[in-house]
Amino acid sequence: MADYRVMYKNSQFKKEKLEVDGKSYTACEFEDCIIIVENGDTDLSGCRFKNCKLMLRGNAFKVGKLIELFSKKGPMKVLDVDEPLFERRGDG
Repeated sequence: MADYRVMYKNSQFKKEKLEVDGKSYTACEFEDCIIIVENGDTDLSGCRFKNCKLMLRGNAFKVGKLIELFSKKGPMKVLDVDEPLFERRGDG
């Protein structure tokens, strides 16, 4: 777990524009907010979002464009960190 200098827990945010990089949010509620991500160095655990928009900038925008590209070409599975990259085949 990263060492975040700014940490929020059980906080509520309404009609705000929030840059979340470098911050940790645990069990927070966001309503009618714009969530801004540039490098993805954030922790959003157990949070609830109501009518929010996600704005991607910088490297996050580039990754978002890649996801958009792949999702238009066919099904894409996003792997969890603990999932194996390749399935084992029963070769006998």
